[in-house]
Amino acid sequence: MIDRPVTLPTPLQELISKSLKICEVMLPISDVFYPFAAINKDGRTGCVFADETKESKRESQLIEQLQWRIIDATTGSNSYSVLVYAATVNTQDSKNMDAIAVVTSSPDQGEHLLLYPYYRVDGSIVISPPISTAAP
Repeated sequence: MIDRPVTLPTPLQELISKSLKICEVMLPISDVFYPFAAINKDGRTGCVFADETKESKRESQLIEQLQWRIIDATTGSNSYSVLVYAATVNTQDSKNMDAIAVVTSSPDQGEHLLLYPYYRVDGSIVISPPISTAAP
């Protein structure tokens, strides 16, 4: 658990904010969402989804494909990215909690995993502040 606020560069804050908005829209109409990524390259933001194929893929395969697409798009540039996917957090009292996993990547801070627990309340999604998995 984190005992201090997470401070991230502005481009990452914007990518996370936009990504969480997408999740807030998708989750009330579906129990799950497909993993996706967003990249800020040279001040331009774009969303990245896994390639569509006829064969079905496990979520882990989709996440790996997105990781490679991020690497291909950002190598050799001053870019920021987020990879977003559904996760489950096990609490101290052994209860499972739905969460949105966001892996951030930036040129100056490397990779960082944030988990945003969320709740369903009256047909909408309430996203909690992040839990950081980075070492202090």
